[in-house]
Amino acid sequence: MVMLTGCSEAQPPTLAMATQNLVTDGEELLASYLIQRVGQFRITEKAEKDSDTACVPGSKQRFFRAQANFLNPERPDPGAAAGAVQAQLGVMSYDKLVDDLDFWDNDLSVAVFHKPESAVTFMVAARITEPHILIVGKTDCIKPEE
Repeated sequence: MVMLTGCSEAQPPTLAMATQNLVTDGEELLASYLIQRVGQFRITEKAEKDSDTACVPGSKQRFFRAQANFLNPERPDPGAAAGAVQAQLGVMSYDKLVDDLDFWDNDLSVAVFHKPESAVTFMVAARITEPHILIVGKTDCIKPEE
């Protein structure tokens, strides 16, 4: 007797799983050597509460936010700071969705990265005004488990 099994797509993460991915990846990002060389980050939000502001009715998302000033404020380099975050997110298997070329400006660098299997997106903005570096991570909009 032969038994055949079909392949099925992996289930998308629940909001709880995506939130765990968000916090774990956010902490890993901030703890990385590359990131610690550009600024001393302070977490300002750690996915504590649901938000439905940008979601379709019935779905929610969570946010992870951190900010820092340049370690060397006399020589501000938004491009280098954003590049360090981009490099680390690439190492963490995030896909680049948007980068500096879309917002070309010497005083502002922006990048957006997404990892579909974890339902998490990270955005980084580095600029010459304080706080110099902003990192915002968010889960996809997901309907909470019943």
